[in-house]
Amino acid sequence: MKKILSKIFFLLLIFSSYSFSDDKSINKKLDGLNFPVQIIKNEQISNNSIFVLEHRPGAIIEIENFFDQNSEKKINKILDLSSIITDVDNWEQGVLSFAFSPNFSNDNLVFVSYNNKNNQLALSSFQYEHSSRTIPISTEEVILKIDRIFDKSLTKNEHTCGTIKFHPIDNFLYLCTGDVRSPELSQDFQSLNGKILRIDPFTLNKAENKKYKSPEKNPYIKINGRPEIVFAGLRNPWAFSFDLDTGDAFIPDIGSEYIEELNIVSYSEFDSLLNFGWGCYEGTYRIYDKHYEEVVNSSKPCKKNLNNKLLKFKEPSLQYFHDSLFNTYSKYGNSIIGGVLYKNENSIWHNHYFFGDLVSSNIWYLDMNNSKQKGINFISGENLDIGLTSITQIDDKILATSFMGSIYEILLPESKDLEKYLYGRPTVNKDLDVIKFMNDNDQIVFTSGSKFYYMLKKIRKYYNLLFD
Repeated sequence: MKKILSKIFFLLLIFSSYSFSDDKSINKKLDGLNFPVQIIKNEQISNNSIFVLEHRPGAIIEIENFFDQNSEKKINKILDLSSIITDVDNWEQGVLSFAFSPNFSNDNLVFVSYNNKNNQLALSSFQYEHSSRTIPISTEEVILKIDRIFDKSLTKNEHTCGTIKFHPIDNFLYLCTGDVRSPELSQDFQSLNGKILRIDPFTLNKAENKKYKSPEKNPYIKINGRPEIVFAGLRNPWAFSFDLDTGDAFIPDIGSEYIEELNIVSYSEFDSLLNFGWGCYEGTYRIYDKHYEEVVNSSKPCKKNLNNKLLKFKEPSLQYFHDSLFNTYSKYGNSIIGGVLYKNENSIWHNHYFFGDLVSSNIWYLDMNNSKQKGINFISGENLDIGLTSITQIDDKILATSFMGSIYEILLPESKDLEKYLYGRPTVNKDLDVIKFMNDNDQIVFTSGSKFYYMLKKIRKYYNLLFD
């Protein structure tokens, strides 16, 4: 009996120590940065450095000796973009993303997306100089500029997105664009807003006087849409990423009023006409008729596109409600950010996708080895600085950034069973949690869960009661 009691006491001691110690899940590696939003390692430059994008005032910095615990970390600004980004002082305005060329050993190119002085989303290439370990701004070559609506009230200066990634298989550059708070643009295939674009930035299109070429397999060419478009119907798919082995895409989409969603797309589907529904749907929630204040001009394009048999409206893989609907602070969050599919065959966390929420700073994992996709809460945002902006893998480590200026290392436990006891927070599913919808008189109209959303499609009377 004494042995049994001692074992129980030991287990309780372990669980309690893990439950109440932040150090068991995260480790702050560095702070004092300016709004970091992205981390990349380039072993062709240094094996002991990381490169960090500072959103505003706008710079790429190199942090030397980042992985050397015995050496002082050195921070060098290698590209200052403050002179060319927009003067609009909005937190979504600034330098958005960067990527090293897949041919970096030969061309030394660094690609950067940012909001320029004309409030356009700009994509440019720069030359990295090994001798000075800098990226001179004078080497800029503008590849693409996308016009956006400028509004002095700043209401149209959001949802810029701008994440850029080179695909691990086809080596094309993928660029996301937000809807700039004009949801109808997401369903307008002559507009590049509210989309993910796929281009070849290394090949000139002399016929159209463009400094890039659109791949011939880009699907929206089939319906006379812009040839750059590979995915449509998105609001703000910030921080999308790829499976480095299969090429599959993980596309978060920041919601408006109710729902945050994650879309997982097989690489075999990239050449299909995929539409993720924004302007018509938020998650699995039909919105375009009578509901959102933000959605005012989407009815006609929605009905037209929904009737287009070539278009495939794709439901999200996972979704969750905004905290505001539950009157909670950090149960879920209000702004999903993408993350990384962890790759380490020696770890139990191999092929687990880690993603989070900017507002709550919660981090979930999704086991891609399990066909039953369910996001398990991994880290409570209460343990992180406010404003989670990125999650990425560097070597065998997972690093995260906060717009408060911090870089964290996410510590992966050796047992997932133990982790379940540590963070017993809500999971994220495709089927939404039960929630109460209120009318203008604060009376419960419906208590609805996932089955109700399918009912809405079939029973018009209930639908009108909910949205009138």
